[in-house]
Amino acid sequence: MNYVKRMKAALLIVMLVFTGCAQTGLRIGNTVTLCCPGNYADYDAYRLQTENMPIFLRDWIVDMFDTAFQEHGMERNDQVNDLIVTLTYQHVNLDPETEDINPFIRQESIDVELRYIAVVNVSMRETRTGEEVWAGQISRIHTVSPGEYMHEGNARVAFLETFRDLLSNYPGRD
Repeated sequence: MNYVKRMKAALLIVMLVFTGCAQTGLRIGNTVTLCCPGNYADYDAYRLQTENMPIFLRDWIVDMFDTAFQEHGMERNDQVNDLIVTLTYQHVNLDPETEDINPFIRQESIDVELRYIAVVNVSMRETRTGEEVWAGQISRIHTVSPGEYMHEGNARVAFLETFRDLLSNYPGRD
C-alpha cells in the first residue's frame, strides 16, 4: 500500500514538472487540464462551491478566485447561473513516514518537518447540462517545519496572481 502511495506522489511530482506550469509569486504552479468544449460566449454568471477546502483557506481562496474570474466579465450569482465552478482541495504527503499527519492539525508533540503538495482543482460545469467545459489546477510543494504557520498576506497575492494566470487561458468573453 505504501508503494502505491509513493508512486502516486512521484507521478504527481513528475506531472507538475512536465506540464509547463507557470510559476508566480510564492511559486504556485498552474495548468489547464480541460479546455474548449463549451459555449463560452453564452456564459455570464457562475455559482461557486468548494470541496475538501480547509476552513482557514476557504474564504480567501474563494475571494481570490472570484476577483480573477470577475475580471473576465463573469458575475457570481449563486441562484441564477450558467456555470457551476467547484474548487476542490487535495494534498499529497511526500514522505511515507509523515503521510498520516494532517498538515492542518498540528499537535505540539509532533516535531517533524512535513513535505506535501497542496493542489486546488478548478472544475467548471454547465448548469443546464452538467457537462464539464473547463478545468485547471494550481499547486505548490510545501515544506513546513514545526512551529511555522501560514503567512496569509503573501499567500493572498500569490493566489490572485496564479488564478489570473490560470484563467488567462479561459476562452471567455474578454
